[in-house]
Amino acid sequence: MHKIVPIHAGEYDAEPEITVKVPGRFQLLGEHTWFAKGNSLAMAIDHALWLTVSERPDPNYRVYSVALNERKKISASNLKYRKEDRWANSIKAVISSFMEYGIHIPGLNFTVLSEIPPDAGLGTPNAMKVAAALALRKQYAPNLTDAVLVALIERANTHFLKTHAHRADILTALYAKAGHLVRIDHNKVTADLVAFPDGGYSIILTDSRVPRLLAREELALRIHECIRAYEIVRADPDSPSDFNQLTESILEEITDIPESVRRRVIFIIRESESVREAVHALSSKDLFSFSRIINRSHEGLRDRFEISCPELDWLVKRALEFIIPDSPDLVCSRMTGRGFGGCTYAVIRTADEENYGRKLEEYERIFGFKPVRYKVTPSDGAQIM
Repeated sequence: MHKIVPIHAGEYDAEPEITVKVPGRFQLLGEHTWFAKGNSLAMAIDHALWLTVSERPDPNYRVYSVALNERKKISASNLKYRKEDRWANSIKAVISSFMEYGIHIPGLNFTVLSEIPPDAGLGTPNAMKVAAALALRKQYAPNLTDAVLVALIERANTHFLKTHAHRADILTALYAKAGHLVRIDHNKVTADLVAFPDGGYSIILTDSRVPRLLAREELALRIHECIRAYEIVRADPDSPSDFNQLTESILEEITDIPESVRRRVIFIIRESESVREAVHALSSKDLFSFSRIINRSHEGLRDRFEISCPELDWLVKRALEFIIPDSPDLVCSRMTGRGFGGCTYAVIRTADEENYGRKLEEYERIFGFKPVRYKVTPSDGAQIM
């Protein structure tokens, strides 16, 4: 059993009753299409968050983060969001969501040990929520369906934490399978598995280490502008009810949308379609087309959605230097997540992995940040151990 078990026992003088493992994740395509119920494509990675739970003799909650060496005390009578509770608000949000649904949750001890690279935008907060929700269902609501479980976690995000639902993160964590990507249809709330090539290629996440102090605010502004434009489009009597059937020509005819926002919405339209194209390319083993779709998406994030930065563009360009013209090999790279820093991912030939690392040696000299690389593989979803 994982090392978190003796840590939990030592912290609370009680053996854990449940241990849950949930993977981190990154988005390959479509992470910004959710508001229009588009499609996205994600991968669970072999870096996981572990959570253990045991009951307490009182009605309150204790939460211990091993990686942060922080402890939080949560009163059952005052289960509210508190900024100073930071990461522990994720567990509070799930408890609150379950209780609002009518499921009684007694006093509990939680221990969290995350092996997901921190501050890299790889899904740690939602992994923690999925882990907590699975533990609570196992112990107190075993008949709860997956659909209701997903809805409760989404409610924890939207009502308690006042953020968006993070549906793609939740479904990827729950349904991922080793050797596969997860395609999420936000309109149907479904997750489908797509086999990923497993021979001769390496998947490398590179954390740019660019401080992302403005990332949340800047991305929120982009999304708010797009949501407003989407609402204008929906109100137009000539617009299709299904966003996926919206065309650029229809969008061009609506004059109430500023050009900069129109450009970003067009990117969202193309991105949702790109997910379908990418899935078809993988299913057809057309690695050249898949690579082109991914590379084109980064260009759109840079030039149309405008959430890239010089550091991310530099990292992407280094990976693309391994492209051999007219070769059917899988070589692609793109930023992932909120942008304005964070991670890129690269899929390159394993034989080129060492050379890619050497190329990154120049990065620190140019930008002043030391990038961190993580080699990852498509991994299984959440498990109750």
